[in-house]
Amino acid sequence: MFERLLNQTLHTSIARRWLVVVAAVLITLWGLSILSRMPLDVFPQFAPPQVDVQTTADGLEPEEVEQRITVPIESAVNGLPGVETVRSSSKVGLSKVQVVFDQNADINRARQSVAERLQQIEAELPANASAPAISPLVSPLGTILQYAFTLKGGGPTTPIELRRIVATTFNNQILEVPGVSQVTIYGGEEAQQQIQIDPQRLKARQVSLQAVADAARAASSNAPGGFLIAGGQEKLIRASGQASSPEDLADSVVTDSQGQALRIGDVAEVRLASALKRGDGSFNGKPAVVLMINKQPDIDTPRVTREVEERIADISKTLASDIQVQCTFRQASFIDTAIKNVSGSLIEGIVIVSVVMLLFLMNWRTAVITLSAIPLSLLIGLMLMRAFGLEINTMTLGGLVVAIGRELGLR
Repeated sequence: MFERLLNQTLHTSIARRWLVVVAAVLITLWGLSILSRMPLDVFPQFAPPQVDVQTTADGLEPEEVEQRITVPIESAVNGLPGVETVRSSSKVGLSKVQVVFDQNADINRARQSVAERLQQIEAELPANASAPAISPLVSPLGTILQYAFTLKGGGPTTPIELRRIVATTFNNQILEVPGVSQVTIYGGEEAQQQIQIDPQRLKARQVSLQAVADAARAASSNAPGGFLIAGGQEKLIRASGQASSPEDLADSVVTDSQGQALRIGDVAEVRLASALKRGDGSFNGKPAVVLMINKQPDIDTPRVTREVEERIADISKTLASDIQVQCTFRQASFIDTAIKNVSGSLIEGIVIVSVVMLLFLMNWRTAVITLSAIPLSLLIGLMLMRAFGLEINTMTLGGLVVAIGRELGLR
């Protein structure tokens, strides 16, 4: 039965060889079209769907963060459908909760369910706690690029200005690239308007510390004033009290114990300085601002990497001469190496088969048929991977290298 079917197939293929050639060409073109649209990544999606929730609360110690923030969030998300594990960590002023769902769960629906539960408990959190924020959707190995920004000695740019340039210029423009989900910045000196109290002047002017804090808070807010309707026109009244510079903040009014008005600058020194660091970044032993770029899941890593590199190269041309930009990590390099290995194995296999066929058979037609079968079988394998929802990564490329070697051994 099997022998008869095989003989009939061979007979039909030989009798209608041009039909076989046309079919092979069509499969090749179709396979190349599918291959150009398949996403490339380092590893397959090995982690189950998960949602990360972060909440900040300045001034709270880990025990308070655990009791007043982490536990209520855990209790709210524990009953969601499909939840398998809930992990959490509480630090000084920071709560992190990781909700892990079933492998078959829809990540978008899971994120929506978590967001709905967080809205219900937001009023129960401490007043100084921020609203619980869900981290952007990233793949398990989502960091595709990492850059370090350093300063040359003697240049006009200060560390505070370097951090501001990276945060305002690079952050917003990189997020515009399709496929980028998150841009994280570490290190550097973040600008902060600081009020450094002079205890002696504070005591001499009979001003309380709470009065200075209230005056600083009032100097950093705007207030609505209603509408003025006159002459057939309606005008918006708005009280602008936002202090945009240390000088404006120093000129803000504070009252002493007798109710007399003073300036904040009379009892304190107001200046622009570096905020307190909770971590730092460095490159080759020098202080640096580190920029990490994460991509979305199921996105072609080499394509996003190229677009981000082009965007960073364009922005870097506008920087001052004393700012140095160095790429310290590039995930696409692993994929390029794997593709190079597969391409090299395919070329070596074609050369070896060509030499063997020509030396032993002395028939160029047989050699052409054999050589065409190697890339054709490779394309068919990639088409089947696409049909089953698989993606190309370093592991599948390594398997293709082994398959090519095995095919050559059988031939």
